[in-house]
Amino acid sequence: MPQEHTPDASLIPSLDPSILTLDDSERAFLHASISNDEAEVRKRVSDVQERAYAKYPYPCIRAFHHVNLMMSKNAIYGEVLEAGQSGDTIFLDLGCCMGTDVRKLVFDGYPASNVVGCDLRQEFIDLGYELYKDRSSCAIRFIVDDIFDADAPTDHAASDLAQVTRLCQLKDRVSHFYLGALFHLYDEQTQFAIALAVGKLLHKEKGGIAFGRHHGVTKEGVADDHLGRNRYAHSPTSWTTMWRQVFTQLVSAEFANSRIVVDAVLNAGFAKEILGAPSQTGMMYWSVKIV
Repeated sequence: MPQEHTPDASLIPSLDPSILTLDDSERAFLHASISNDEAEVRKRVSDVQERAYAKYPYPCIRAFHHVNLMMSKNAIYGEVLEAGQSGDTIFLDLGCCMGTDVRKLVFDGYPASNVVGCDLRQEFIDLGYELYKDRSSCAIRFIVDDIFDADAPTDHAASDLAQVTRLCQLKDRVSHFYLGALFHLYDEQTQFAIALAVGKLLHKEKGGIAFGRHHGVTKEGVADDHLGRNRYAHSPTSWTTMWRQVFTQLVSAEFANSRIVVDAVLNAGFAKEILGAPSQTGMMYWSVKIV
């Protein structure tokens, strides 16, 4: 993984508890998964936020995205959920943070035994266990690995997901691949490399789906980053082009043009106060489907 940029401390905005807002589905899920007591829910959510932000001051942590159900807001979520309930599938959430999205996925009916959450930070996974108090009961497989190690050789395919310890054991096996707020952390070249790695893990048969969300713009280019990071912002058009290039390289131009359907919608995103940014950040919800 490319070296992560550490922003100057003077650029990092302080936490603001008033930012925490929950819609009806988020509140219902958190009450069912944490406590019926609203005060207890907010206390636990804020506690893990403070501990995570002290070491990793990501804007998404400040904005309480570790408990916002972003994955289920993607237009293709229902199709993914239905396929997972009816078939022999594997779901992978890359950059799962504290694991709220995959816990909601299982809550909605996707078999927990078919779900893997992966993050670079063991701390985030541990904070998720503390937030939900389910270390001994959660059947989701959580692993720590780097997407750039996904192409490493392995002699252990791990047919049982409970035995999976590395992404390379899932090569060409992932049916449903989620990447939330991940691509926009990197420059253009690195984003393409991540997409290539995703394509190698994705099962390239009809019904294979990668989907996610991240910062997007109407005209692609270097992002205006308030923390001084070198980031690239894709538009829906450039995002579609990138995925066609990925599958042209991995399979063929014919496959990329006839069997890959890319959908990318740019939404208004989040107000500048939420992320501590100087301006509103557009959010692109996207999916890549093999037909």
